This record gives sequence, C-alpha cells and structure tokens, in this order.
Amino acid sequence: MRRLYAVTILALILGGAFASTAVGATGGRAEVEPRFELTGSHGYRILVSARLRTVTIGVSKGNSQRAGSSTTYVARGTAGVHGFSADLHQFGRVNVHFHRTSGAVRGLPPDCFGGNGGADTIEGYFTGSFEFKGEKGYTEVHTNRVKGEMVLPPTERCPLVAGGANPLLEGQNAELPPAKTRMTLEAVDKAGTGGLVFVARREGKTSFYAERFGTIGRIGILSIAYALGPQKSFVSDSQVSYGKVTPPKPFFGTGTLERGKGGNRVWAGDLSASFPGQGKVGLTGTEFHTTLARSFP
Repeated sequence: MRRLYAVTILALILGGAFASTAVGATGGRAEVEPRFELTGSHGYRILVSARLRTVTIGVSKGNSQRAGSSTTYVARGTAGVHGFSADLHQFGRVNVHFHRTSGAVRGLPPDCFGGNGGADTIEGYFTGSFEFKGEKGYTEVHTNRVKGEMVLPPTERCPLVAGGANPLLEGQNAELPPAKTRMTLEAVDKAGTGGLVFVARREGKTSFYAERFGTIGRIGILSIAYALGPQKSFVSDSQVSYGKVTPPKPFFGTGTLERGKGGNRVWAGDLSASFPGQGKVGLTGTEFHTTLARSFP
C-alpha cells in the first residue's frame, strides 16, 4: 500500500512548497538534509531533520515490518550545510550547528531512497540546543550534543520518522490472489486542512493504513498507523456491497461497511487507531465518505 496522502497533506499543512536552497559543500547550489536521531522518554524514537525551510520531528515506538505508528511534527525553519533551526512553539525548539567528522561518503544512508545515486553523506555531530515535548508529555527529550549526519541529495528522499520505510508496499514480484478476491475499502473524513483517512487493502498482503492530519497552532501534525493482518481480518462479498475489517494493533475494534435502509452505505463500528500523542482516534461514522471496490493490478 502506498502512502496515498502524505505528500499532499504535508504541502497543505505548510501552505505549499518552499523555494529556497542552500550552498553545498563544493560551493555550488545544492539541497541538503541535516538530521539526527535520539531516544525520548518512554522509549520513543525521535528523528529530527530539515530540508529547505521545513523542519520535521518524527516520533515512533516499536515499529516493525508488520505494524507500527508514528506522528510527525512539521514547522517552518531554516536549514543549510552548517545546521538548522526552528521554533516549535508549544512543542519546543531546535537550533543546532553541524560539525563534520568524516569526508563525504558517496551514497545515501540505508533508510533513504530515490534519486540518481549522486548523493553524499557526511558524518558528524550537532551542538546547540534541541528540546521537544509531545502532547501531555507522552515523550520528551533535550540535548546539547548529538551524533548526526548531513545528506547532500539532489533528488533523494529520506523518511520522516526513524525506521520509516513502508512495509505495506507490495513487491513487484508478489504473487497476487485471483482478481475477484482483491479488494480495497477506503474511508475519508476531510474538513479544511485536517482530516482522517483509513484504507484496507487485500491483495498479496492484507494491509491496513490510517492517517490523521491537521495543525496545532502553527505546527503541522501528520500521524500514521499501519498493520498487516491475516486474510480473515478483511472479509467482503462478491457483490462488493459488504466489507468488514478487524485489523491488529495499533488498530482496535471492528469497522463494517454495508447497505442500510434505502440502499445507502453505512460505515459503522468501534474501529480506532492509536497514534503517538493522539491516543485512540475513531475511524467510523456518518462523516466519512466511503468506497468499496475490487482492486486490479
């Protein structure tokens, strides 16, 4: 399953793309991505990175190839080859300077992807100050020195959160079941610049994905949850009129899409997803626009 909404949502949260660039290590114009990872309280992994005028803080805990959740905080800031800074308002602040400890190593860090292979990774450490405190103190951290790296990628992309590779992406060589058994259920509740998305998909994998997006003050918030489940966790009929999902954690409960009186579809149940800092968020109700369709390659 692809991250259907993440790129668009981040653009909405930030009010559009930014156009600034930073001077590269060789004196030319180049986009850079300084970043570092550390552990916050209660075992949360925190990946802090910056690109152009965007600073992101990705928070996750216990993610695996089968299930996980994360929340990413997005702020306006500044970034360049010397470090980055941003005011995170009620969540804290970052103002760090980069010190290199190695020459440029050709290639990307293991969790980055894309581009034309022309990236360089420079190892080093950051000094200055970084403070972060999540909603109601679910995790917090502060440091004045942390190991990190500077990535000089022309077109490459690195994940928003630690361990951010998408395990729900179907492999090109995956053996798919018969077409009539492939099914996608989607429920979307969007209002203004915020909303909720839930997607269940049964193909080579039975996968579930939820996304919550919006703002708190001047900070954009993007939360996701994902899980792989057995085939029985997503059942439907051949007439494409009924669907029932019971995903594993970080989801809870059951969601049912069926025809009600008058032939209208009803999306109901106690299905919810647990996001870092957001708690359990309900994913059913009359405010969701739903679709149920057979999936094809």
